[in-house]
Amino acid sequence: MKIRQWSIWKAKPEGFEKTHWFVILSGQERLDAERRLKVNGLVCFTLRGEVLDSDVRLNGADGFEAPTVCQCDLAYFLDKKELKDCIGVVSWERQQQIKSRIKDLLRL
Repeated sequence: MKIRQWSIWKAKPEGFEKTHWFVILSGQERLDAERRLKVNGLVCFTLRGEVLDSDVRLNGADGFEAPTVCQCDLAYFLDKKELKDCIGVVSWERQQQIKSRIKDLLRL
């Protein structure tokens, strides 16, 4: 399956004990370039407790069975070749929320 911006893939970047879902942020030009081996992604976690100010809540419309949050204050480098099990694409509404949250958190 082709990697697309806003798609949700499993990965295990350096420093993680197990795989997690990641929302792919990189632009399509980087995703399509064979020489570009790394992409940017936002980690997702099953929601436990309150949603933090740095998070956007994801749900079934985004491919998740359980309430999930996407952390928007830190992007991780992911190896394209190690991405697996795409579950879908972040819904348009949540894409807008993530963009807004990143802009606010990084003061862009």
